[in-house]
Parts: sequence; C-alpha cells; structure tokens
Amino acid sequence: MNFILSIAAGLLSSYLFLVFFLLNKKPKILISNQISRIRFNGEQNYLFKFVNLTNSEIFDVHIELTFYKPVGTFNGSNLQGRDIKLKDNFIAYVPRERDTDQFSLHAVRIRTIEPLEETWLDESSFIRLTIIAKHALSGFNKVFVQDYPSKDRISSGKFLSGNSVELKV
Repeated sequence: MNFILSIAAGLLSSYLFLVFFLLNKKPKILISNQISRIRFNGEQNYLFKFVNLTNSEIFDVHIELTFYKPVGTFNGSNLQGRDIKLKDNFIAYVPRERDTDQFSLHAVRIRTIEPLEETWLDESSFIRLTIIAKHALSGFNKVFVQDYPSKDRISSGKFLSGNSVELKV
C-alpha cells in the first residue's frame, strides 16, 4: 500500500512541477506595431524592434518577414506571400533584461533595405513579422506574430532605447 501511495505522490508532484513551473517557462516577447524608416550608410532602411521580456535568456531566435497580398480564386481568396530579405534573420542568443546592462541588449532591432513603400501599392496587402524563440531553461518554443496592415505603420524616426517599442519622431 505504501508503495502505491509513494508512486501516486511522485506522479502528482511531477505533474504539479510540469504545470506550474515548466509550462510557465516560455519566451515572452513584445514586438513594436510600427516600422521605423531611417537612412543608414546612404541607404533607406526599415527597422523592426522586439524586446525580450522573459526573465531568462532566449536562444535560437528565427525571424521571418513576409509581404502578403490577397489573390482571388474561383471560390474565395488566398494569400500570396513573398519573403522580405532581412539583414539578420537568426539570432543565436538574446539576454534577459538586467539593471547592469547599459546597452539594452535584450531589445533587438532588425532591418531590411528592401523598398517596402515602393512595393506596398495596394491597401489589401500587409506585412507579417514572425519570431520563433526558445526559452533557455525549459527549451520550449513560442511563435510571436505581428501584422502591419498598412503603409501608415511606417514612420520616419528612431526607436526609443530599452523596453519601449515606441518611435521618437
């Protein structure tokens, strides 16, 4: 009887550990809903910002930027996607926020030099930023998606430093 009771207690404690500890160990990322347009090295650059809000490091960060355009079919509409080339679409490691970090390394800006405003001609198209990251302690993945529904999301200005995802115009 004690043997069965100890197995049940072990299973219950393992279950509670999984539910309350490990399942809360997922990445938390905040993505800006604006796109920054700046000139850098003589080229027009478009920047996107995200912030690691996890209380741990994240790693194996994959970033995709896709331009979607609705296309009609006989019985509805579909989306036609075209990848937008990023300068960096993989980040091996993003640290967590620390008081001693004067450079805000947990806040990441990614950029493209593709002419977004020239190719974004119709109002039904949109851009989707997809970020996939792993939690350093648990190894759990999470997918984050931010849609930019119109060219109005593009502004001249720079992102504020730190946790803010706002633009300073």
